[in-house]
Amino acid sequence: MSLVLKVTIAVAGFTFLIVLLGLAYILFYRKSKPVKVASSESFRAVHKRVSYEELSVATDKFNPTNFLGGGGFGSVFKGCLRDGTVVAVKVLNLEKHGASKSFFVECDALRSIRHRNLVKLITSCLSTDFNNTDFKALVYEFMPNGSLEEWLHPPENSSHGIQLDLSQRLNIAIDVASALDYLHNDCSTPIVHRDLKPSNVLLDQDMTARVGDFGLARLQDTEPSDCHQSTTFNLKGTIGYIAPEYGISGMTSTKADVFSFGVLLLELFTRKKPTDDMFTGEVSLPKWVSVMFPHRILDILDPELLNPISNGMASIRPKDEESWKFCIISLFEICLACTSESLEKRMNIRDVLPKLKKIRDNQFQC
Repeated sequence: MSLVLKVTIAVAGFTFLIVLLGLAYILFYRKSKPVKVASSESFRAVHKRVSYEELSVATDKFNPTNFLGGGGFGSVFKGCLRDGTVVAVKVLNLEKHGASKSFFVECDALRSIRHRNLVKLITSCLSTDFNNTDFKALVYEFMPNGSLEEWLHPPENSSHGIQLDLSQRLNIAIDVASALDYLHNDCSTPIVHRDLKPSNVLLDQDMTARVGDFGLARLQDTEPSDCHQSTTFNLKGTIGYIAPEYGISGMTSTKADVFSFGVLLLELFTRKKPTDDMFTGEVSLPKWVSVMFPHRILDILDPELLNPISNGMASIRPKDEESWKFCIISLFEICLACTSESLEKRMNIRDVLPKLKKIRDNQFQC
């Protein structure tokens, strides 16, 4: 073989190798390059697709008669899809700062998690309306019994005339704790909800509680302590339910969710909102309860629960009154442990759940 031919073959081979490497780089770069709507597209790829037109028809053009409520980033409407599925459609108000981001955050958080105590996200809609304006909506399963907020603080025209008994409230507490335990401990990456409150706890036809609204959720994959701290931050969440360390320094953690859960429990059993006018200055709902605990705890219990016989405890005989009081004290002991200002003293949700189940099983056994 001549020298010229050898050089020609070597050059051609080298050139071919360079081309292959270049193509491989381009393919890898395109595959790994983040795309703004990747989360939504991957979510929609495995879920039923729905158009703006179908959502408009389903909600009768987002008729006010189908309005279920509003939140920080949008409005929720009841609707019925073409296949007969009754849904709740959350329409994002894209003029609000952070609304679009919350859409993608919620798709990210809910695309791969499944639990009986989480509201199911059926699909999302990322499109334009009939005026060619950007439109984003999240489509959830419909919860016929509304929110826990409506049951604890019903408006005058509310259909929830029957109060929640102790058994129901315990079951709701366990349902919410189960959802948090799953998010914090059983997901591949722990998820911090960051906005746990009664209006984000929905009740299905069987009064099973489902946690919803993950627009402020955060995947917690930072330090081993499950904490992340930022020197500059915009406070997210709802006043009254926000953990003190987050309000002061912006530190977020699974323990912050536990604090919000503790406040929710206190509200569940006292029917006092943490934003009630009586809580001013240094007085908060947890501090008020801690002052009354344990000797005056019945003084702050929701009056609807003071009669154990008429509130879901008909199987308990009068001689078991002390057992009933011990049940209430044990519940508030958990509430206060969840709302401790000290992260070290604050309980983990995995420890909370069996304690709540034990109280329920001991008090309501057949």
